[in-house]
Amino acid sequence: MNDATLLSKQLLQNAFTCGASDIHFYPLPKSTDIYFRVHGKRTLHETLTAEQYTVLLTFYKFTSGMDIGEIRKPQNGTLEMRDPATQFRYSLRLSTLPTSNTESLAIRILPQDGQYDLNKLFLFPNQLNIVMNWLSMKSGLILFTGPTDNVM
Repeated sequence: MNDATLLSKQLLQNAFTCGASDIHFYPLPKSTDIYFRVHGKRTLHETLTAEQYTVLLTFYKFTSGMDIGEIRKPQNGTLEMRDPATQFRYSLRLSTLPTSNTESLAIRILPQDGQYDLNKLFLFPNQLNIVMNWLSMKSGLILFTGPTDNVM
């Protein structure tokens, strides 16, 4: 297993364990800070050298279907992962953005397993009654919007 694969596996495993919804890479001239977003709060996870980040960025761009030679335009890619500890599946949405000397990277972590009970949506009792009434109707569309977060 090469360095980029090992570093990626460790990073993603830590993010899954923490319940992170996002991983943000903030490149600086000589290093890159990695932040996890957990329950809406962004916290510093670790710092990589500029060389480690370049290798990891190239790995993520290649494995997610992005053009590794393109550094002047924003790009998007996707990956499917499985947490080895829990066997939960995750869909990863990756996006790069050019910066003054490299690219920043953001990874959105979207759990694909598990069902969420309506009682865990933090609804007031009258709101829950309204939603339950809507669910009993034979046609229509219910659209929930708001910030994404891993509620487990």
